[in-house]
Amino acid sequence: MESTHESGRILLVDDLALFRRLLPVRLGALGRAVESVPNVEEARSYLARRRPGLILLDVIMPGVDGFVYCRELKADARTREIPVIMLTDLKANANDRSLEAWADDYMPKRIDDAVMRIRVQLHLHLTDLRKKVDGLPVQIGPSSILLATSSSSLQAQLPAQFLQDGHSTRVVEKAAEIASGVTAQDRLLVLDMDLGMDEMHQVLAELRMDPATAGLPILLLCGKEHLEELTAIEFMVDDVLWKPLNAQVNRHRLRYLLELGWRTLGPV
Repeated sequence: MESTHESGRILLVDDLALFRRLLPVRLGALGRAVESVPNVEEARSYLARRRPGLILLDVIMPGVDGFVYCRELKADARTREIPVIMLTDLKANANDRSLEAWADDYMPKRIDDAVMRIRVQLHLHLTDLRKKVDGLPVQIGPSSILLATSSSSLQAQLPAQFLQDGHSTRVVEKAAEIASGVTAQDRLLVLDMDLGMDEMHQVLAELRMDPATAGLPILLLCGKEHLEELTAIEFMVDDVLWKPLNAQVNRHRLRYLLELGWRTLGPV
């Protein structure tokens, strides 16, 4: 039987009944259907009939664990294109182990709800864009990035990291300089929340209302003290990184955001 492709649907695989009940509530603002199964055996049965747009996969489960099952999903031509986000409370190298298992992404279960929604929405958006071109890959070349921060350490750290992959970075230091600083060549805006919440909200609204910048991917750099403020702007941004930044994580997130930029805005 051929499976039905439903790009807006999310499948949760988790053995904890409480988490299966809570996760649809945490993601509710996305307006996406969430279905859940308690183990890998039932996940296999589900995926034989339906093809969701995203799989949220627990690591610690009876029988086959999430890392093993993720490798199985990515080795199967029928399911390898479905994004898989690992969810776990494991502390030891959970991010690295998830990527080694060929997962597309990783999130701790205790992640802030707004960050979870932003990350899930990013992968669903990319799934929708890929579907429009039958999943064809996009060749991401050297890209132009605008970095908005007053932090001298971030002004030194991030452009040097981006340059390692051939990307060029321009810097503005005030929120008021962002809108005029964006060019048609830019494929990503990296925005430091330390620039001020009120100013940032105004700039984000201006960018999203302008047809020329409405599709520009926006990455927020967020301190833990700003997490509770995210709900006010979460649907105007595409991803979040919290400080202190990690070079490996930065590079992983950049890959998805630049794909989003190239698929939305086209090649430079």
